[in-house]
Amino acid sequence: MRYTARQIALFFREAIRAENEQQARAICAANLGFSGGKETKNAINELLGE
Repeated sequence: MRYTARQIALFFREAIRAENEQQARAICAANLGFSGGKETKNAINELLGE
């Protein structure tokens, strides 16, 4: 199967967006971990479905 230049560009744009989103989530997680407090407990409970 052959891909057009536009399809390749869209694929890489989406891959970069997904990577950036993952990095943003990691930063938020680290920030919550270091800050502690009620916000961290709420975030953990939300992730665990409690």
